[in-house]
Amino acid sequence: MSTFPLPLGAYAAFEALFDTTAPTGPASLPVPNPTRAFWTHPGLSKDWPYDENDPEGNKRINPYAKEGSEGALTQNADAVIIGAGISGISVALELGRLVREQRNGQKLKVVILEARDFCSGATGRNGGHLTAAISHNYSTLAKMYEPEEVKRCFLLERHTVSSILALIEQNGWGEYVNLVEGGHNVLLFSDDEEKTAKEDWEMAVEAGVVTKDQITWLTKDATEKQYGASYPMWRSAGHNLWPLKLVTKMFELARDGPSRNSKTEDFVGLADTKRGWSIGNIVGGLFTKQTTSQAESNAPPPYELVLHTHTPVHSVQRNRHSDEYKWELTTSRGAIYANKIVYATNAYTSHLVSHLTGPNGIVPVRGQVVAIRALVGYTDEGWPGGDGLSRSGWSGNEGFEYWFPRPHPRSSTIMDDNRPELQKPLIILGGARETTKDRGYGMYETDDSVLDPEASHGLRTFLGHVFPGRFPSNEQHGNEDDVEVEWSGIMGFTKSGDPFVGRLKDANGDVVEGQYIVAGFTGHGMPRVYGCAQALASLVWRDIAHPETTWTPPDFLPRHYLTETF
Repeated sequence: MSTFPLPLGAYAAFEALFDTTAPTGPASLPVPNPTRAFWTHPGLSKDWPYDENDPEGNKRINPYAKEGSEGALTQNADAVIIGAGISGISVALELGRLVREQRNGQKLKVVILEARDFCSGATGRNGGHLTAAISHNYSTLAKMYEPEEVKRCFLLERHTVSSILALIEQNGWGEYVNLVEGGHNVLLFSDDEEKTAKEDWEMAVEAGVVTKDQITWLTKDATEKQYGASYPMWRSAGHNLWPLKLVTKMFELARDGPSRNSKTEDFVGLADTKRGWSIGNIVGGLFTKQTTSQAESNAPPPYELVLHTHTPVHSVQRNRHSDEYKWELTTSRGAIYANKIVYATNAYTSHLVSHLTGPNGIVPVRGQVVAIRALVGYTDEGWPGGDGLSRSGWSGNEGFEYWFPRPHPRSSTIMDDNRPELQKPLIILGGARETTKDRGYGMYETDDSVLDPEASHGLRTFLGHVFPGRFPSNEQHGNEDDVEVEWSGIMGFTKSGDPFVGRLKDANGDVVEGQYIVAGFTGHGMPRVYGCAQALASLVWRDIAHPETTWTPPDFLPRHYLTETF
């Protein structure tokens, strides 16, 4: 076998950089001209039907891309959420649920401010996976926290994934968001990686965090026979989807409530069969349609949600003009005043909260993703020769690489002789950041308008090496024949690997009245954000509606995520 095309065992060296490197200053604002991702510009791929009025597919796929970017800027709000990715939209969604469920006539006006297009940051540029960790990193966590706290780390991910799956099913979004339950496979490329994975699993089983039947282990020979890769692996439940489409639907649900029409197309919902994690164990926070009287239906809605894209926030300061609103947010389009502010700004948080600059705050880290065409089709569609693909999502090399095959576009028929390439699925593959180790693994990079040539080369060679004959090898750097789209994105990493959730603290460690944060998900936001946002929204709503009461964190939330002790 030829030399592995990417560095192995590099994660410890990456983590060590938190102790040995420092930025030159706070994060910049998001750059105005980012690379175009498949999720935001699907017309760049062969999968997307050509439309001369929308050749890159951006208008159709992102109907809120420029929402609220022109005309008058909202002058004031009860709360402003900075950031329109999955964190900000999840907070808005949960606040809407809490407000609509109470019947005391209290109203809430929320404004979301986004620097660029709607959902054009990390969420709109990620790998598309929705998979809860089973036992990953258990042995490390067990050295740091009490057993119950370690359990919460995994409970949060199960809760988040189950809650999102329930939202998708209850609202009939499954086909629209391209939800696929194909399981998740983790390839173990080295003896050390295999040893650590088994140690984590054994400890998690003993602690009751996971049961033995939730993971299936395959030997090298079994993996090669079933999947075509000559490495041992383990398999668990897992899903993938179209992140931008999910967040679009969540925004509509937050804005309109459960019963009004949406701006996006309607699709047939999921089958009754529950997918993946059981959704019977959800800890609240789901939406049900409510019956309203005629008087209620004619009354102003209790929850008003306004979105302003292309409205970057330059600063937040005390409002010196009025006592009605505590905070003044200065934007590129003027000022807006609010009593509550939520920073859902992830990698860019230190631009506004400067003391979160550096390794003890939130570190911007640039990642890279390609959409690359496979050489074979799906086994379950009868691809001949026994070397077809499964529907599984994958990861490997300590999580540096992650990939999955996209479902066929709705408009295609598998046997369409005019589009034979569509019999071979498009693969979304992210990673190869470890190839940039001499330049810091992408740390402190906020520019997603550029690509790293080393990562580009690594991504082009990886799948062909791991699955010979099923993917192009593209050994010659610059051979882009099978790469249809390539983009970069900025993640928000923390030294602990865990996010900041709760009331914001200043540089002295004192709580800043009326300011909150949910950010720093370290490239692992999809299975954690929604649960964290639910918790944060409940804290914000308590501070608004019931300040005399005591807030208790939900059982599923790890206490060490919180900025305060409750």
